[in-house]
Amino acid sequence: MTYEQFWFGDPGMARTFREAYLLRKREKNEDMWMQGLYIYRAVSAVVASALGDRKAKYIDAPLDYLPKTEAEKKQERYKETQKVINFFDKLLKDNAKKSNERTDVNGNA
Repeated sequence: MTYEQFWFGDPGMARTFREAYLLRKREKNEDMWMQGLYIYRAVSAVVASALGDRKAKYIDAPLDYLPKTEAEKKQERYKETQKVINFFDKLLKDNAKKSNERTDVNGNA
């Protein structure tokens, strides 16, 4: 807010500028919090890996703290369903393979 706006402008402008300032501060605080979370995840992955945890890794995708849309929720449910279907398909194929290995050339178990 300029000097002229403050002293000679509409008194309601000061309130609007203050609210905008507080919103910017809140946004910056959230950005810094997210940056800290990314750094925490990176350091945790490195330390865990150094201590011998082979499964420790950094996150694959950016963290999303905004609410998901219905289309995103539907896509996520579809992906999860496909994972389950693929798991059971693999399980069925493995079991069929094992049962074929158990029988001998004459078909005897």
